[in-house]
Amino acid sequence: MKLYEYAPQKNTKKLATVTGSLLGGAVILILMYMFIPNLGTPWMFQLLAVGMLMLAIFITARYIMKSYVYAIVEENNEKLLTVTEIQGRHTITVCRLALSGLETVVIVPKGDKAADMSVKERIRSEKRKSYNYCSDLFEEKYICIFSCESGESIAVKLSWDETMDRMLEANLNNGEAASEVTPKDDDV
Repeated sequence: MKLYEYAPQKNTKKLATVTGSLLGGAVILILMYMFIPNLGTPWMFQLLAVGMLMLAIFITARYIMKSYVYAIVEENNEKLLTVTEIQGRHTITVCRLALSGLETVVIVPKGDKAADMSVKERIRSEKRKSYNYCSDLFEEKYICIFSCESGESIAVKLSWDETMDRMLEANLNNGEAASEVTPKDDDV
């Protein structure tokens, strides 16, 4: 039974602008290589163009063509967080977390580099597997869930939603919740 479902919206205009700029830059570099003699190091233009094309393809495949739906469901008297990936007509459940295994829920606001670095450092130092299911490249806020599933420590990033945040924090195992991450005094 679904208790809550959230499908985050994407900012496709920004994504299209970034992708278009990368493709345009790649085309300009290729044309420069083809029509301007004596460039000196043509392989550098080719390498930059291929890099820009690869980045444009990645952004298109990951952020434009895919979307995610987050749901909190109850199955067999256990609450689960599920993440479903939608690409065209194909849907697949890519994540199922038991809410009883949640350790911490951290909200990282946009532009807070100290909070973002704190989350990344915790993932690195605890050797957690990290999964990013944010639906937009330019998130205002994101939720990072630290959990233990099948004896494995993981971190899952989701697009922020107030109702989802409240439901996750209400189901924390040990009551550790951080509504906002603030840097320590020695980090400043």
